[in-house]
Amino acid sequence: MNIASFTDLLSAAALQAEPQRLLFTFTRAEYEAVDPANAGAPRRGTLTPVMCVDKQVGELDTFANLAAESRAMGAPWDVVLVTSLSGSAGQLPDARQTEGALKDMVQAIQQGRMERFLAFDADGELLRFS
Repeated sequence: MNIASFTDLLSAAALQAEPQRLLFTFTRAEYEAVDPANAGAPRRGTLTPVMCVDKQVGELDTFANLAAESRAMGAPWDVVLVTSLSGSAGQLPDARQTEGALKDMVQAIQQGRMERFLAFDADGELLRFS
């Protein structure tokens, strides 16, 4: 399935043979200073994790509700990265597995290894990194 929206993500996760936890890491975008000599060049930046959460597929309905819930936590963010964690034998991953996967996710983001994550901006638009 081609995922082009948050709704597509929820649909794809719901169709999996094993139950899924969706793992979210909310990040702040921090940009490098603009070099006047390269004013037309794309801005480079980094994403700094500010909070993480896991959700069962059935706990989510819209991106707007996820964003509102995250903003109620008080940590401003610009980009949310998401991946899934599959259960086995009809059971969701346990708390230890989930916590380990979230820690691995944060570490991967800090190292710039984001190719396995989907990214959405604060309006729920799917982003592509270059």
